[in-house]
Amino acid sequence: MLSEYDKKIIASYSMKVVIIATLVLALIVEQWIWIVGSIIGISIGFIPTILKKNIKLTLPWPIELLIASVFGLNMVGTLLNAYSTIPYFIAITQLLFSILVAFFAFAIIYILDEYWDGLKMDKYAMAFLVTVTTMASAVILEYIKYFNIFGRRQTTVEGVLLCLLVSTFGGIVTAAVGVNLIKKGKFDDIAGDLGKQIEDQIIKRNKKI
Repeated sequence: MLSEYDKKIIASYSMKVVIIATLVLALIVEQWIWIVGSIIGISIGFIPTILKKNIKLTLPWPIELLIASVFGLNMVGTLLNAYSTIPYFIAITQLLFSILVAFFAFAIIYILDEYWDGLKMDKYAMAFLVTVTTMASAVILEYIKYFNIFGRRQTTVEGVLLCLLVSTFGGIVTAAVGVNLIKKGKFDDIAGDLGKQIEDQIIKRNKKI
């Protein structure tokens, strides 16, 4: 059975490899939305290490694995034209993307609630905020796709509605799972390391200023 450290290493390298491959593919096919996303992902994964900054934050391994999965599915959708040939493939990608957004949002809100004096929030309020945030991100993404802002066109209103519905479902399910993990005291096992890093490297530093 893999240790927690092994899971972190596998997830971290999987994320970096998939993001770099996605960036190369996105440049070839000129998918600008994924080019921007890949650059952001590479920045998160590599820049702190390359520049050897004092602030270095590592993402929880489930988030890194979700990032790798989302980028990997997009590569399959683009390279093998799965978006057009496999029914509801885009909905599957959208579902994982919404789960990623919701999980990341829940982790950040939970960390701020636990480690920062400026925010105290009930776990159900967290779930509501996470769901709304996920829905809002889906609306923004569909707006970008529908109006072909970054070179990827959403062709039908039905497709937009399906993606919005899937994103809402993903946000609600992730929020419910997050609340359940908090109740069982297990969410800190996932987000605790990142929370301590943010507390030590950002929150406490700002207090000293």
